[in-house]
Amino acid sequence: MRQMNWIVAGLFLGLVTVSAYAADKPSRSGVTNIPPQAGDEELVVDTLRGKLLKADAGKYTVEMGPGSHLSLVIEPDTKFEENYKAMEGDWIEATVSPDMHIQSVKKSTPAYTLEGDVLKVDGDFLTVTGEGGKEVRLQSGKDTKLTGNHKVGDRVRAEYTPDGQILSIKPIKITRGPGGG
Repeated sequence: MRQMNWIVAGLFLGLVTVSAYAADKPSRSGVTNIPPQAGDEELVVDTLRGKLLKADAGKYTVEMGPGSHLSLVIEPDTKFEENYKAMEGDWIEATVSPDMHIQSVKKSTPAYTLEGDVLKVDGDFLTVTGEGGKEVRLQSGKDTKLTGNHKVGDRVRAEYTPDGQILSIKPIKITRGPGGG
């Protein structure tokens, strides 16, 4: 019985210690005014292009490529550049946070955004894996903004027209787990 009291006391002290530690480390989830702390991950903002399929209250459904859709959240502070009023069927360019909240949106030229692995390189043609492993054949041309040379196995981010012409393509890092390791 005496041993049980020591175990209970140890668990209680451990709980108090963990609670005190957690109180010193404020959570940023759901709180908007806590400034970034040393060691916090940097907020990465991404630009996506696609066709607006559906505009609901507070949400856009965007076609990112043939058969690939993405839901984005519109916030009260979302910036509509040049007072743009998005309509279903429009091609848009949106600046998006990692949690898929739109920070800004504007009308765009017809283009999709694709991230995937290069499966095949044949002259000006690249075959890249798209959403769900679907293969997408893309062609570069004289107007393609090319960052680096791309080879089989590279992970890339491409913006391309609906007919498969690459507007821009660049390599992207592959992150695996915390810290990318």
